[in-house]
Amino acid sequence: MHKKFLFKVHMILGLTAGVILLIMGITGAMLSYQKEILKYINKDSYIIEVPSTKRLSSKAILEKFEQKFPDAKINSFIFSSSANRSVVINIKANGEGKQARRGINYYINPYTAEILPNTKGYEFFKFIEIVHRGLIIGNIGKQITGICTFALLILMFSGIYVYWKRIKNSFFKSFIFSFKDKKRAFLSNMHFAIGMWVIPFYLFLSFTGLALSYDWVKDGLYKVSGVEKPIRQKRMPTPKNKKDEVTVSISNEKIEKIVQLFNKNVKEYENANLQIGKKSDVIKISYFAKNAIHDRARSEITLNTKTNKVIKNDKFEDKALSDRLMKSLVPLHTGEYFGLIVQGILGLSSLMMVLFTITGFMMYFKRKKKKATKKYNLTKNTY
Repeated sequence: MHKKFLFKVHMILGLTAGVILLIMGITGAMLSYQKEILKYINKDSYIIEVPSTKRLSSKAILEKFEQKFPDAKINSFIFSSSANRSVVINIKANGEGKQARRGINYYINPYTAEILPNTKGYEFFKFIEIVHRGLIIGNIGKQITGICTFALLILMFSGIYVYWKRIKNSFFKSFIFSFKDKKRAFLSNMHFAIGMWVIPFYLFLSFTGLALSYDWVKDGLYKVSGVEKPIRQKRMPTPKNKKDEVTVSISNEKIEKIVQLFNKNVKEYENANLQIGKKSDVIKISYFAKNAIHDRARSEITLNTKTNKVIKNDKFEDKALSDRLMKSLVPLHTGEYFGLIVQGILGLSSLMMVLFTITGFMMYFKRKKKKATKKYNLTKNTY
């Protein structure tokens, strides 16, 4: 009785939520290696040939940039300890909204101050991410994908229950299927066997995905882990009058001094982000160490430019494991936290959602056709 009921639940969820899960699976697989793909197609923006000439100072780079864009308001200056990496100058964009707040990035050759080609591909992957997280329909879409993630958990547990007898009798054989099987038996065995392989990965993707989708799940993880939840700072309202705007008062000379002080205390780093705001002797710079395991493993150093001393150097690798994990939910979900191999496995597992949806529909229609044929034969024999 329970088996029959769970089979129907499995079938109904597969035919409904399965379509959304298929979209999430395809887009999830596409997002698996987005950073590697973007770095490759934009290598002319990120990587430069190291000439025999000396690298320009931060002050010189900024001055040459300001000559080309005299009206630009610089938000941040991003630099690296690597000799072959470009520097990035982010300027304020016109208008309002997220895009305006992000600003516009200019990639600069640190030896010549030449502006490098604009990056490409980010808009495409941003669109794919929007589809993956919210089906292009905002909060309603996020709720749908969240519900479908819960449906995936039910699909997995109901599938295990339906096939429990086979798992119990021969656990290791439940991971294989034969191409000698025909028609519906082949589809059923393949659907089940591959499902057994990906269950651990789907469980991991489901729980990390739910933590990213629902604040109550994330809040629960913060409580269980004992990590203090970061407080999101409220954005200041946009000034109605241009006179009320906070103007940048850090000079290029001061920026050069900050960069030198940073380089004195942090020797090797992937990149460092100096936010240029109101004038202050206390400056915070976020940076990624050379051995950073992912692009959210951000460290932060606080410098006093008046005394030329470090007030605090909060390194990501020095944090407790629970703290590192809570700050790595997205890299955990994508597999980036564990390296390229796990990224690939999770990406391939996501792509397998196509197989489960197609085989599920095929089995449903074959079953329906079989029932219709049986009913027709019974009616024929009756007459």
